[in-house]
Amino acid sequence: MFQPRGLVGLVCDAGQPLAISSHWRLGSLHAWLTLQLRFIVFRGPVTLIVRGCRGVRLERAGQGRSISQSATLGFTTDVLYSTMRSETFLPYLRGQQALLNDRFDGGNGVYLYEETPRHGKQPGKVGSWFEGFTDAILKVFGI
Repeated sequence: MFQPRGLVGLVCDAGQPLAISSHWRLGSLHAWLTLQLRFIVFRGPVTLIVRGCRGVRLERAGQGRSISQSATLGFTTDVLYSTMRSETFLPYLRGQQALLNDRFDGGNGVYLYEETPRHGKQPGKVGSWFEGFTDAILKVFGI
């Protein structure tokens, strides 16, 4: 599963079929709370060309780890994926930190994330409310 915002290109063999599908999770309370209603799934042998702010990192999900939702780019389907509240609430109210983090766990799965998440929002900017609104709408559609 992959977030389309980090995808630059695909490389696949012409003789091997590649299936791309989107999965909507409209019946999940978890999906509505995080506004992650759609995921894009790639099936088959493919190389994804991705980009990230200051690079991307691929890690095994073995011991479990939580990272910022804005940094998450993708993960394999055998990863145990969940969402948890960040440690403190006050930085969220001040606009310094996100309220929720993604948690990855499991044996053989891997996840991919940006080394430095793109926050983009700067408190006090006139257009920051509009940027936040458009980010939320795009996130709902998995873009």
